[in-house]
Amino acid sequence: MSRFSQLMQKGQRKVNYRQRQGRLLMTLSDDQHKAIARLIQQWLDDSADQPAASAAKKKPHR
Repeated sequence: MSRFSQLMQKGQRKVNYRQRQGRLLMTLSDDQHKAIARLIQQWLDDSADQPAASAAKKKPHR
Protein backbone atom coordinates (compact mmCIF):
# COMPACT_ATOMS: atom_id res chain seq x y z
CA MET A 1 0.00 0.00 0.00
CA SER A 2 1.35 3.43 -0.90
CA ARG A 3 2.17 6.02 1.74
CA PHE A 4 -0.57 8.28 0.34
CA SER A 5 -3.18 5.54 0.75
CA GLN A 6 -2.02 4.98 4.33
CA LEU A 7 -2.37 8.69 5.10
CA MET A 8 -5.83 8.80 3.56
CA GLN A 9 -7.00 5.84 5.65
CA LYS A 10 -5.58 7.39 8.80
CA GLY A 11 -7.38 10.66 8.06
CA GLN A 12 -10.64 8.85 7.41
CA ARG A 13 -10.44 7.18 10.82
CA LYS A 14 -9.88 10.57 12.49
CA VAL A 15 -13.00 12.14 11.02
CA ASN A 16 -15.10 8.97 11.39
CA TYR A 17 -15.58 8.71 7.61
CA ARG A 18 -18.58 6.79 6.37
CA GLN A 19 -19.36 5.78 2.80
CA ARG A 20 -22.71 7.57 2.95
CA GLN A 21 -20.98 10.84 3.92
CA GLY A 22 -18.49 10.35 1.09
CA ARG A 23 -21.27 9.94 -1.48
CA LEU A 24 -23.01 13.05 -0.18
CA LEU A 25 -19.82 15.12 -0.37
CA MET A 26 -19.13 13.90 -3.90
CA THR A 27 -22.68 14.78 -4.97
CA LEU A 28 -22.43 18.27 -3.48
CA SER A 29 -19.01 18.76 -5.02
CA ASP A 30 -20.28 17.69 -8.44
CA ASP A 31 -23.21 20.10 -8.19
CA GLN A 32 -20.84 22.95 -7.30
CA HIS A 33 -18.61 22.21 -10.27
CA LYS A 34 -21.62 22.26 -12.59
CA ALA A 35 -22.85 25.57 -11.13
CA ILE A 36 -19.40 27.14 -11.50
CA ALA A 37 -19.14 25.91 -15.09
CA ARG A 38 -22.57 27.39 -15.92
CA LEU A 39 -21.58 30.73 -14.40
CA ILE A 40 -18.31 30.87 -16.33
CA GLN A 41 -20.15 29.97 -19.55
CA GLN A 42 -22.66 32.75 -18.91
CA TRP A 43 -19.81 35.26 -18.41
CA LEU A 44 -18.18 34.12 -21.62
CA ASP A 45 -21.44 34.38 -23.54
CA ASP A 46 -22.09 37.86 -22.13
CA SER A 47 -18.58 39.06 -22.96
CA ALA A 48 -18.86 37.69 -26.52
CA ASP A 49 -22.08 39.66 -27.06
CA GLN A 50 -20.59 42.97 -25.91
CA PRO A 51 -17.36 44.54 -27.15
CA ALA A 52 -14.75 44.97 -24.47
CA ALA A 53 -15.09 48.36 -22.79
CA SER A 54 -11.36 48.80 -22.50
CA ALA A 55 -10.84 48.19 -26.22
CA ALA A 56 -13.44 50.79 -27.17
CA LYS A 57 -11.93 53.54 -24.97
CA LYS A 58 -8.23 53.17 -25.63
CA LYS A 59 -6.20 56.34 -25.40
CA PRO A 60 -3.97 57.19 -28.34
CA HIS A 61 -0.26 56.66 -27.79
CA ARG A 62 2.00 59.72 -27.79
